[in-house]
Amino acid sequence: MLGRFFDKILKEDEEKELARATRKPKVKKKEKTGQEQIVELVLVFLLLLVPRLVYLFYISEPNIVGWYTDTFHHWQVAYLSKEIGFKQEVWRLWDFKGMEYFWGLLHPVVLAVLFALTGSINILVTRLLAIIAGCLAYVCLFVLMRRYFNRLVAWVTIIWTAFFPVTLFSNTIGEQEELGLLLIFGGMVLWPGKPVLTGILWALASMVRAEYWLFTVGLMVGLAVLRRHRERLVLVGISYGVVILAYMKHLVSHTGSWIFPIKLNFVASVKGEWLEEAAIVGVKLVAQRISRVIFGFGLLGGLLTLRKKPKQGLLWLFGFANVMFIGFMVGFGGYVKGFIMRIWLDRLYNWPYLFTGIVIISGLFYYLPKAWPWFSKLKLNWLIFIVGLGLSQWIWQPINRFVGANAGLYNYERDWAEEIAVAYQGGRVLIPEDRPYITYLLANDFGIEGKNMVGQMFDPFFYFEDQDNLFADWDENREIVIDWLKENDIRLIALTIPRERYTGLFEREPQMFKKLDSKRFKLYEVKVE
Repeated sequence: MLGRFFDKILKEDEEKELARATRKPKVKKKEKTGQEQIVELVLVFLLLLVPRLVYLFYISEPNIVGWYTDTFHHWQVAYLSKEIGFKQEVWRLWDFKGMEYFWGLLHPVVLAVLFALTGSINILVTRLLAIIAGCLAYVCLFVLMRRYFNRLVAWVTIIWTAFFPVTLFSNTIGEQEELGLLLIFGGMVLWPGKPVLTGILWALASMVRAEYWLFTVGLMVGLAVLRRHRERLVLVGISYGVVILAYMKHLVSHTGSWIFPIKLNFVASVKGEWLEEAAIVGVKLVAQRISRVIFGFGLLGGLLTLRKKPKQGLLWLFGFANVMFIGFMVGFGGYVKGFIMRIWLDRLYNWPYLFTGIVIISGLFYYLPKAWPWFSKLKLNWLIFIVGLGLSQWIWQPINRFVGANAGLYNYERDWAEEIAVAYQGGRVLIPEDRPYITYLLANDFGIEGKNMVGQMFDPFFYFEDQDNLFADWDENREIVIDWLKENDIRLIALTIPRERYTGLFEREPQMFKKLDSKRFKLYEVKVE
């Protein structure tokens, strides 16, 4: 039975698969082909997995994620959702900083489930999820490359994917992209034989990151333009629509917007409203100009794909769309205001880089040998590939340099968290909303549960009308603040910097707060009767 499944899904020609999916099965099926494919895919998976595990456990430090502090923020959303959000009367995601729906629903839900199943909340769960999902995503990519080209091109692609530094590093840091790629590539593998499943997987991918929502809609539009199996595209659209509408209903219930992640990401990254104003000069100006060229490359490739309608058109469209996206963000959007050199190594460039590599590999090992047989007979394609892969290993130098520059952050934050843990004597602690490392360390290393932590962002002061003068109506608002401290059983307040609302509170109500001795945090014991 398993062999038959792989015979259907792991075919090498899309047209043959459609014919196989629509005709009645023969009395006898060969099991051997499917079993051989399973063994091959296991080998592909292991080739991808082993270098990632070696990097995670033997080269890097499991608690060090370089410049990706967002990894701990994603962990925070998942953990707090499990501990607090899912226990609300109407379940929802939860975050101290109010960004629980900024990225999407699926990744924190999957993480929370893994926390429950494994009994561990260690950051390794987050990083291993990314590694496994990434390896499975690239197994799907192998299937697609074998389907659209041949086995040789597929294997060369996987060798590049396994060892290209940006891909390997990005796959180990614990971000959400790998989960999204798995769902998108998985949907492509299942197309056109399983259109309903394709629609469901793409809808789930839309819940991982805002841009994947745009990409999956674009893929469906692309299928219509490519004019392949339009009758099956209807099934993709229906299944996608059912799942995405349920997602949108959840979003509007908790955020007030049907497309909240897209809306907020547009404001933050495209318009750049969350970024500090900066003159577009120097590195930023160079990046902007290069990115406009990148955008043009992606646009040209996408238009040619729509015009030529190649059999690998779906994969090409997804690749060129990503190239266009990253080119637009930096070349024309406000994202360039925060551009620094290390962004060239960022995970957001991983798939555009990898896709560009795939285009080159398909040329070296598929198109050029067909046009010039001598090219492959002289092994020039292998020479170029090996030299290219070898030279790419230089990229580890800047990666390691940027990782090293941030390596001390974890230990620094641990010292801060330890101060809170030593001072904690029960009840709940009011902590800064923008320090996910602190949340992680308090929960994982010092055993203070999420239900006993409260973020400072959404305290009563947040809701006062006069934000310029929080204590203008103190006689009226005093009871609101004191009652909130009582109701939430706040017994400890930790400040990284003086905050007007708390310093003003301490000055007006000195009998209720006792400053504790500490080296880093400003810690205040709360004595509200």
